[in-house]
Amino acid sequence: MNDISIVTAFFDIGRGEISDDYPSYLKRTTNTYFDYFSKLATLENEMVIFTSREFKEKILSLRQGKKTTVVEFNFHHKLSYIKKQITNIQNNPDFIVKVNPNQIKNIEYWSADYVLLNNLKTYFVNKAIKENLVSHTQIAWIDFGYVRDIVTLNHVQNWQYQFNKDKVHLFSINKNIKTVDNFQQVNSFIFNNQVFLIGGCIAASKEKWGEFIQTLFACQKELLKQNMIDDDQGLYIMCLWKNPDLFQIHYLGKNKWFDLFKKYDNTSKIGMIRKIKDYFGW
Repeated sequence: MNDISIVTAFFDIGRGEISDDYPSYLKRTTNTYFDYFSKLATLENEMVIFTSREFKEKILSLRQGKKTTVVEFNFHHKLSYIKKQITNIQNNPDFIVKVNPNQIKNIEYWSADYVLLNNLKTYFVNKAIKENLVSHTQIAWIDFGYVRDIVTLNHVQNWQYQFNKDKVHLFSINKNIKTVDNFQQVNSFIFNNQVFLIGGCIAASKEKWGEFIQTLFACQKELLKQNMIDDDQGLYIMCLWKNPDLFQIHYLGKNKWFDLFKKYDNTSKIGMIRKIKDYFGW
């Protein structure tokens, strides 16, 4: 029950060539992503990785024989009709005028590839489940570049933790927000780029991943009808509003984006305390 299969993905969407007109923190080369992944790759956990053909051997080399399935996926040619919808919305003056001017240069407001890729996380996990590529009941999505340095792993070699099997587990960096009560709040999160939930890590059982994608798909369709789009964070907030009983929110700490392995692992003291509290409902 403690074992976790990890699903992730990497595709080159041109972040290494982002214009100087945009904030420098948005620029990340392919080499940067693989440098990050080289740390995540040290985990003994079973991994399923979706990517383009050109990166398959490099990923397998970094995994060094650990149980890994690389799935070739032609990101730039599949789902082109959805990408076109996203592009049209991003270029629509009615959408642009709603975005906080201080946030308009952030990548989720102008890169259709970025928005589409972040919207596919639940799809990739459910595809891995459907094709029997994962052998454990618990499955976590971890962003390919989530582990920026080895400290992030907190000395974890085989990540294990028993999450509540009846919930989808999302992680927060804002303790002040407890619930999402209406669509106006969802709007505010999306157009002000307000961070509550992070998209870099999600954990759930196979069954709950199936429920998650159904809720997410309904939210995606609703946003598109209203000429709105967002990356993973805005969608997860909308899912929380629509189906609050499906989710359990875990607070990582104020702006502690990368504390997952420190706080939710069996070998961590903090992780053990949290596990006991979760078990007894404290």
